[in-house]
Amino acid sequence: MQSRAPKHILPTLLALLLAVVPVSSFAQAQQGNTALIEFSLPAGNLGDVLNLYSRQAGVTLSFDENLVETISVPALFGSYRAEEALLSLLRGTNLQAVPVGSGAWLIQSAGEQDLMVLDSIQVETRDGGEKDQAFRESASVNILTQENIERFRGTSVGDIFQGTPGVLISENRNSGGLDVNIRGMQGQGRVPVLIDGSRQETTVYRGYAGVSSRSYIDPDLIGSMRIDKGPVMTAEGTGATGGVVSVNTLRAEDVVKPGELSGFRVRVSGIGNNSEAPEPGTYAGYYLPRSAYRSDCRFASYCTDDYAMPESFAPDYGMDRPSLLDLEGYAASFAGAQRFEWGDLVVAHAQREQGNYYAGTDGPTPEVVIGEPVDLGWYYETPVTLEGKDVSIYRAGERIPNTNFSSESWLIKSNLILPQDQTLELSYIRYDSVYGEMMPSQIASTFGQARQWLDSEVLNHTYTARYRWQPVEYDWADLRVNLWHTDAVTNLNTPDVGSVDLEDNTARTDDYQRWGLDISNSMHFFPIGELRLDYGVSGQWEDMDTNTPATEGFYAGSRSGWRKEFSAFTAIEWQPWPQWTLEAGVRHTRFKSKDNNPLPLSKSDPACVLDGEGGCRPVRYDNNHSGNAPVVALTWEPFSGFQIYARHAEALRMPSLFENTSGWSVSPALDIPLKPEHAINNELGINYLNTELFDGAHQLRFKIAYFDNHVADYLTRTQPNAWEESQDGLDFFRMRNIDSLDLEGWELNFGYDAKLWIAEISGTSYSHIEVCNVGSYVRYYCSDWGIPQSYINNMIPPNWHASAQLGVRLFEERLEMGVRGTFMGKRNSIPRYNAPIGFNEPVLWHSYNLVDIYTKFKLNNSFSVDFTVDNVTDQYYLDALSLGLVPAPGRTARLSLTYQY
Repeated sequence: MQSRAPKHILPTLLALLLAVVPVSSFAQAQQGNTALIEFSLPAGNLGDVLNLYSRQAGVTLSFDENLVETISVPALFGSYRAEEALLSLLRGTNLQAVPVGSGAWLIQSAGEQDLMVLDSIQVETRDGGEKDQAFRESASVNILTQENIERFRGTSVGDIFQGTPGVLISENRNSGGLDVNIRGMQGQGRVPVLIDGSRQETTVYRGYAGVSSRSYIDPDLIGSMRIDKGPVMTAEGTGATGGVVSVNTLRAEDVVKPGELSGFRVRVSGIGNNSEAPEPGTYAGYYLPRSAYRSDCRFASYCTDDYAMPESFAPDYGMDRPSLLDLEGYAASFAGAQRFEWGDLVVAHAQREQGNYYAGTDGPTPEVVIGEPVDLGWYYETPVTLEGKDVSIYRAGERIPNTNFSSESWLIKSNLILPQDQTLELSYIRYDSVYGEMMPSQIASTFGQARQWLDSEVLNHTYTARYRWQPVEYDWADLRVNLWHTDAVTNLNTPDVGSVDLEDNTARTDDYQRWGLDISNSMHFFPIGELRLDYGVSGQWEDMDTNTPATEGFYAGSRSGWRKEFSAFTAIEWQPWPQWTLEAGVRHTRFKSKDNNPLPLSKSDPACVLDGEGGCRPVRYDNNHSGNAPVVALTWEPFSGFQIYARHAEALRMPSLFENTSGWSVSPALDIPLKPEHAINNELGINYLNTELFDGAHQLRFKIAYFDNHVADYLTRTQPNAWEESQDGLDFFRMRNIDSLDLEGWELNFGYDAKLWIAEISGTSYSHIEVCNVGSYVRYYCSDWGIPQSYINNMIPPNWHASAQLGVRLFEERLEMGVRGTFMGKRNSIPRYNAPIGFNEPVLWHSYNLVDIYTKFKLNNSFSVDFTVDNVTDQYYLDALSLGLVPAPGRTARLSLTYQY
């Protein structure tokens, strides 16, 4: 309980009141003054904020209402010591905190000196606060701050994840969308990307090669990001078998300087290594229409133009790479925020324009090899081969078609301070992007020559309303309600094989609507130690429609259907003794879906009922399932900052809307029931966090974890088995639950901050990868690369990947500069004798090492300059998890100017 008293109350009376302080305050006080506490304090009236501070810190405050009623303070989020957080709240208010007992303070005017004032404490956010939370979790967690995102912005949106262990972005060079892969789990809701609590993932058809699951956000609108690996026991974590990416957009405290009521931030960037996209239809890359050419023919009819060797096997254009500092692309953003008595308001705008980028020059590049002419009697034949086409068909230093990208985003966000300890956060995001769409089948030289295609477009609206009630006087209430809606319309211009002309292009419009509601509450009890009970419910409603004209005999992929999913969870966190913490919970999930399209049935199908007109009556696929999944973790902290934990987490992922609807090139089959995926993750880990080395001048962070992830009934596309019924017109593939997927390995996070220099090392190594499916036409039922025709073939991560960063801070930390290395291993290759792989052959990227350099100079408290060079050594390489044979950008410079006032 918090006590309020006028300023003339004597400290002795306050000491008497402390005798009735609840156990919650006493338990927190036991942690000592050096314990870090996670604070979540919104902006608002100082009295209201101090109320929440008192509850979260577990301390007692005494102050006069008249002192605080006209004072507004900024929000405070992150990990701080109790004294640090209190002084931060009072900074610039002409108030001071006076200690009057263990865990108790009196707030009074700074001019009153009748009591001893706390010593001055320097509050630093250097790699601390929110980022430290990752090293106190009994799970694998990574947190990316705004500073991380701005420092390593990269060329593509997904580059902000580079260097995060266990996390890769699939098809990163296409569309500007995020398809996140966490420890081999990817797509179809396995790794939801939550943007201010909302889900917006859409599944995009990528031809025979597979599908992509895309979420959209401009990095300049991101305030921070948290990555949880594996199942989580929160209302928003339903179906997350691989993990959750939680994106928080800009808040007032990201824009407004401490102690101010308003602020603005302007950021402008010039981006190199790109030029304006050419006209649609412009060819690129090597193209060999034949493998051999004729000359010296005895008869002219044997040496027609079709057999004449061309002067070049690639176009003359596309090799005009700009100089390093020719910054033709740009990004610009503006954010403004204002604090009011009733809350705050944030308005932000971001715009980005990039042309096609250029590949690097140093690496395993393709090369045309012309052999010696062979005398075949009637003519000479000269063989020509393209060596290295398993890497790509694009030349070293070439402009890569369809990598152009432009976007415009708006963010409007407000945090309302309501009476009786209530807050309401409202936000709206508008994301509009035009981009080149790259089809893997177009890049393959067997389907013709690659070329620039018509642009595609996505327009995404995101609406969220997040309510919280956290009353100071009640330990049983911390209510959160999250209501959200996403409206994503994608106009896809996806080229077919190379023979299709631009005027014959068939555009497809995907309209994806999703609504969600999450409700949860936390209750605190103190019978023995400290016990927190969390419980809640969650619901999602999805509706999808694809407007694609179908041609005769071609089921064009016009997916249409609906899906609804509900879950309820309950979990406890019990700390019976300061050194031991037990977490346990269970989630119940149920879902139902229906396909609006009738399944294509042949007359021989047992499900066919003749309609009297020579066909079958319409049969529409529907599905429903339910189940439970537990989570349990035990943490031992023998001394402050050092933890050993064991975690067992399970999750059920119900079949997605894409998997439950029919369309090109895969549909559900009536004789193959689709069941939920069941993920079973086990993890052992060690955390160590010490921010007090050498009297706080140095900070050490360390985390190592062993993970064993098993997924039973993994859902993916496969080839038909010999005994299964054929489907009329759609007999290429089958959607089914395969036996299992296993991924085991180790993960490391290490960071050392000596103030004048920093060093970070992270990496993931897989000791075991295995995919198992009992089916026809295969030699081995289990493999470490995938299965024929399966989407999973291009979701298998490399055997290892790592990152290392070294930086220095000079001139009183006004200048920071450093270097980062990214090291990527190979993925497992296909055995020579196994099975026909079909259309979805794994993309076998080569191992690669990248070097990036960065420099940041703060001219003053308002103006800073960033200069980075990505891929300094100009490597020619394919990104890990690339769906098409598309080389990544070569050496790229970026210059950014930031002004905040």
